[in-house]
Amino acid sequence: MVCMNCKKIVSDGLFCSICGWDQRKDPARCTLNEVHNRWKKRKHYRSLGPKGKRGYDLAWNKIECLAELPIQMIQYDDYQRCLDEMACSGLSLSTQQKVQQLISQLSKQAIIEGLITQNYASELVLEGREARETLPFEINHIPLLYQCAKGGKYAKTAQIVLVLITTGYRPEELFSIRCEDMDPRIPFLCSGSKTVAGQDRIVPILPLVQPFISQWYLSCPVVAHQKQGYLVRGAKGGKKNFANWRAREFYPMTLELGINRPDQLNDKRNIPHITPYSARHSFATFSAYAGVEEETLIKMIGHADIKTTRKHYIHANLMDLPEVKHIRQEAQKIEDYIKIHMAI
Repeated sequence: MVCMNCKKIVSDGLFCSICGWDQRKDPARCTLNEVHNRWKKRKHYRSLGPKGKRGYDLAWNKIECLAELPIQMIQYDDYQRCLDEMACSGLSLSTQQKVQQLISQLSKQAIIEGLITQNYASELVLEGREARETLPFEINHIPLLYQCAKGGKYAKTAQIVLVLITTGYRPEELFSIRCEDMDPRIPFLCSGSKTVAGQDRIVPILPLVQPFISQWYLSCPVVAHQKQGYLVRGAKGGKKNFANWRAREFYPMTLELGINRPDQLNDKRNIPHITPYSARHSFATFSAYAGVEEETLIKMIGHADIKTTRKHYIHANLMDLPEVKHIRQEAQKIEDYIKIHMAI
């Protein structure tokens, strides 16, 4: 008989005596690429948010050189070689970890299908550079941002940063909020996207930033007697592009206000500096200093599930829900803490 995999003439049997191929398996359906395609149809991948899917898609690019090989023929050394090349290219440890996660997921898929019996992912050695330290905004940065938010070239940028600091939102989450999903009578934002725990979490809008959010909402176009469009809009009225905002507005503002130094921004890879995600770290830090209950903080920052969903947000009186009242009381501690240090 002819082996389906190596095409050599071998003796009859379930397994090739030369390459060990299981003759019951079609090589065309056993390539890493085909396993990857089938895995993407499973619930784990389909339930991910856009950012989670993009992370796995970028990880796939790093091992795509193995795509046309039957997964049974891919050995530990093949995967390790891909990771070693990433390390030599200076890619971060977190990037390698994502590739390791993908290898593990594809191996599990292949094990379920009976194609392989071993998952090499846990044995792979990661030698990427450590992710740089994330610095939070300091409390003395708040008055600078608040003064900048009153007017000038970077007023809108400073407003956005203050909203991020007082809500714990990631920039992409704030930029994804649409006005038609908001009720201006309710001083809360109800949104989130990265994780299940972060979806539809409830975060109070503190009085300190309420004027900014009200201004953004009121300037939103009215379509069919309803505000429609993104709360924070780009130059052409669509969704604000995070990468452009970070490069063209956020970093120049921090440089002008002295929050970041020129040397920090000239060598961002190696020198710790303030980034847009520093606002989320600051929210958690200021909340802890202000004495916000840990359980409530976890709910606001979106690292644990919260029972009140968007259904309640739209159809119930949100302000009357006991859990929401408690969240608002705890969030007020954050504003009180900030005001003490701003002397306002």
